[in-house]
Amino acid sequence: MRKIKSSAQLAYITLFDPKSYRRPAFVKKSIPNVVVYYYSKVLDSNISIRRIYGLNQRLLTKIEAKIYPHPGSSGVLISALINNLINRVLLSQLPESIVFVLNPTLGSRKIWGTRQVIVDWMDVWMWPWDQLNVFDIEAIKESDGVIFWSKPHMEIMRRRLSIKECTYIPHGIDLNEFDPTKVNPMVFRQKYGLNENFIVVYSGGIWSPYGVDLQGIEKLIKAVSLASKYCPALKLVLQLLRADSSLIQLCKRLNVLNRTLFIGPLPYNSYERLNVFAAADLLVAPNSRHPTVYYAERIKFFQYMAAGKAILAEKTPGALSVFGDTAHYVNLDDVEAMADAIVELYENKDLRERLGRLARERVVRLFEWKILGEKLREFVNRILS
Repeated sequence: MRKIKSSAQLAYITLFDPKSYRRPAFVKKSIPNVVVYYYSKVLDSNISIRRIYGLNQRLLTKIEAKIYPHPGSSGVLISALINNLINRVLLSQLPESIVFVLNPTLGSRKIWGTRQVIVDWMDVWMWPWDQLNVFDIEAIKESDGVIFWSKPHMEIMRRRLSIKECTYIPHGIDLNEFDPTKVNPMVFRQKYGLNENFIVVYSGGIWSPYGVDLQGIEKLIKAVSLASKYCPALKLVLQLLRADSSLIQLCKRLNVLNRTLFIGPLPYNSYERLNVFAAADLLVAPNSRHPTVYYAERIKFFQYMAAGKAILAEKTPGALSVFGDTAHYVNLDDVEAMADAIVELYENKDLRERLGRLARERVVRLFEWKILGEKLREFVNRILS
């Protein structure tokens, strides 16, 4: 195992709560001497700067949002520049000389000066004309290294932007924390009276800006409606981060509400959530053409593979990159093909078991945190040298 020099002082800065977005936990586990900072907590430590930052966010970014249709997470021009100057003062107190930043927002040289900066680029922060302003793009170009969560994302951005050093390290999974194969699959079935059912599971969030379903859940419900004519034992389980009345209404219109079980938000590695994955006969990964879904290697993909169950996925660059040849694919937006695939997998237990076994083997071989941690250490050593 390659080690980082013990004298190296490294920090990981995240705008997201590290308890919910666990990428900092992966970096910390791979490089123990990394110090993780939750930006909001650092900001709260300085009341004066907090007030200035809040004023900038409330006023200037709202004005810019009326001028620019996609102002981005860190503002556009003036507000982003002010944020960078605020953060220069705020973050200069950190003693570390090497910093990881989650996404380009906090990666600007205007913040860090001569410190070494590694941008850990989440695959849903993708498009310069959408969520990135000129300072974000500058941060990517001037960083000492960029870590991409998605291989298709990396291939696009390497063509679009001048990047000094980069590598591909997906989110992956820690099988010591999330392993559905270690729980009893009958617990969930018995709890909900599903002992004899063919259980199709979707787990994840709902993303419907302007009423447009960008996660593909509506397509899954429509496919289940078609497939249910040939699969009398079919039961759809939707384990969602929040309830959505529009999905309930869609299930009613398509006469599949009695075939659908809605499960609310659960901690990602809770016993209850592991039970959902363990009980599944089929895990479904619908997608969409929106770039931040189309190219993303979504966290649920690795959790699906860890379950060792058959996976049905709409074909996108992100899905192909993660699943390889271990999933059953249908073309994007082909609801009838998805329904046919559900029926085929319902009828073919041998195929389901083979796909599940291959998916589990692939995630252990390529995407387990201890494998990815070695890649991370090699990359950081390359940057330091």
